[in-house]
Amino acid sequence: MSSIPSAVSGSSANTTYFNGMSNYSASLNNEISQEVEIASLPIDLLDNDVTTLTNQSTELGTLNSDVGSVQSAIAGLASAAGNTLSAGVSDSSATATLGSGATAGTYTLAVTNLGSYTDALSDDGLTTVTDPTSQNISASGSYTLTVNGATTPITLPATNLNGLAQAINTADADVQATVVNVGSNSAPDYRLSLQSNQLGPVTMQLSDGTQPLLEASGAAGTPAQYTIDGKAISSNSDTVTLAPGLTAQLTATNSSPATITVAANPTGIGNAFQSFVSSYNSAITELGKNIGQSGGALAGDSIVYQLIDTLQGLANYTSGSSNISSMAALGLTFNDTTGQLSFDQSTFDSATSGQTEALTAFLGSATGGGFLETATNALAGIEAPTTGTLSTEISSIQADITSTNSQITSETAQVSQLQANLTQQMSAADSLIYEMQQQSTQIDGIFTAEQDSEMAGS
Repeated sequence: MSSIPSAVSGSSANTTYFNGMSNYSASLNNEISQEVEIASLPIDLLDNDVTTLTNQSTELGTLNSDVGSVQSAIAGLASAAGNTLSAGVSDSSATATLGSGATAGTYTLAVTNLGSYTDALSDDGLTTVTDPTSQNISASGSYTLTVNGATTPITLPATNLNGLAQAINTADADVQATVVNVGSNSAPDYRLSLQSNQLGPVTMQLSDGTQPLLEASGAAGTPAQYTIDGKAISSNSDTVTLAPGLTAQLTATNSSPATITVAANPTGIGNAFQSFVSSYNSAITELGKNIGQSGGALAGDSIVYQLIDTLQGLANYTSGSSNISSMAALGLTFNDTTGQLSFDQSTFDSATSGQTEALTAFLGSATGGGFLETATNALAGIEAPTTGTLSTEISSIQADITSTNSQITSETAQVSQLQANLTQQMSAADSLIYEMQQQSTQIDGIFTAEQDSEMAGS
């Protein structure tokens, strides 16, 4: 908000604009104050306008945030509606994860071997290392790593053992390199240790160009082994794809097959509806603060009623195309008095039990009909960054604030100029009056002297 200069905004009958010498200087200063106060009245009105507009802008920002939360809740509901399946494993032999293409079904999984990795250790061909951080192990700093026949050049960032391990890991050669001490604390013997990223037997060799530098440090790795619905499978990874969209992380062997069940589970949708109800009620509560004679900054503004109508339209959405035809059927109850929503989990559970297709049909998707498309489009019409109802209203008010502040600046400059002109004029008038008063005093003195002289000579 623009401000009036203190000399203007503080104008009063006691303000001294100039230090006069005549007997009328106080009256002349008062005259300036009155003129400045009258000229400042439009600025006071404009300041009030800016305050009102600023309060409206702040409240619109609050509503924008609240309705944005409703929009986010609808997006969460759309996400939950697109993932109604869940997977469970009957024992601890695996954890199941669902992805695109998963369908409902039941599978049996027997894990017979979790598999193991192949390990290798640098042999005596590599210089005995007692300090892996500084001891030089190579003049050239160049090696060749071969994993299952695939050769990768290795260039060291530093010619020490730690640098070699770092270079191998950076090369992404399907092995993991570490440095281990196979000696004692008093006589350390640090070696390069490699472990394959894949389960099963993996050949690994490191060469400095003159000799191989690795030796096996244990038995060759073994693949993971499991059966899915009776079919035996070996895998070089403990993460396996069991069916389209269904993967399992093998975690333990089992003595009898586990059952993996992929089935519809509307729990995520129920949780998303609860979030929607919470954000919806927050928005309705904030809108309610702007209704009535004692309402807030937006009292009487049509946008308040427009937003209420839009949100209540979502709360009372109905569709006659499936066994589930209304929000109320899913446990969302609208209070006609308060405008608030409530969610009953038990009603939702009963309504959706065995009704996955009906629930999916009622909800639809953000672009595929049903409640979700209706809600998505309605909220986009409010929240769109440049064309949404709230966005355009906020932009309009911000433009009004900017324009009004410009008017205040212009009006303030004019009042300041008026004050300066009046001060100059009144100061000049005071000087003239003072001169006339001095002349009058001199003339009065002459007359008095002559009268005194005549009276003394008579």
